[in-house]
Amino acid sequence: MIKPLRLIAKPLLFFSFLLLVFTSVFAEDKEIPALSSRNTLFRSFMEDLEKTYMDEVRGIKVIPHIYTYTAAEKDTLITVSARCNIPVETLALLNGFTSPESSIAGTMLYIPTAAGLFVTDSPASIIEKLVQIRFPDYKELPAIVLDGRKYYFIQSERLTPTERAFFFDSRMGSPLPEGVLTSAYGMRESPISGNMLFHKGIDLAAPLGTPVYACKSGEIISASNDSTYGNFIIIQHENNLQSVYAHLSKFELTEGYVHSGTIIGYVGTTGLSTGPHLHFEIRQNDKNKNPADYLP
Repeated sequence: MIKPLRLIAKPLLFFSFLLLVFTSVFAEDKEIPALSSRNTLFRSFMEDLEKTYMDEVRGIKVIPHIYTYTAAEKDTLITVSARCNIPVETLALLNGFTSPESSIAGTMLYIPTAAGLFVTDSPASIIEKLVQIRFPDYKELPAIVLDGRKYYFIQSERLTPTERAFFFDSRMGSPLPEGVLTSAYGMRESPISGNMLFHKGIDLAAPLGTPVYACKSGEIISASNDSTYGNFIIIQHENNLQSVYAHLSKFELTEGYVHSGTIIGYVGTTGLSTGPHLHFEIRQNDKNKNPADYLP
């Protein structure tokens, strides 16, 4: 005679089993060929989605199922979000996108059957870092394993206004709107030595003390001083992009995350400078680029 399992005698073992089942969910092999109500799998997805939304209304904790879909040429995160009735930030965080304007054509997307936010152990973008900071106890939440990476699910949550500002800020603005271009990017005669040298940025002249703005949302990774740049700030943006602001008279900020249009310092003439101006650079993958190709 087979004896029944005595779960009460082994409560710790049983609890460990439940914890494993309910906190680690793997992606399912459900690939939606088209986001059309005529497609059987898409209808199945929408039925699963409706059930999780109803469970949320009843106060039931949900763990989303994961479907996949390969984005068509004209798809965007916003159109896929609208078609699937899933918030765009939910899709972006689960798929590692940093902006609603990210190119997704031909990309296989993970689409969850519940709305919320996803946190990772190793955030790779500013928006992922900000969400992780907001939820320090995220490892106690249910985890979804995708391609060997864990995503912890925070049911029904949305981005805060600050987080949304970073996520939706894909534009680049002028660091000195009232500045006058006095030196362009490229070879020029140095105003200091008189020799022909490559100018790695652009110079924008303005009165001493004029506010200098972050051209795009990002993280200040350096606020320092040297003999050439004087007081300078470097901001790290998404996609390995950096902006540099040199010859500042003083700093307004020296660390932390900043939005586009935040005052970070003031026009000066520190370092190798012949008068008040901002030396502004754009670097991508550690290589200087022409700022004129990025600014409006």
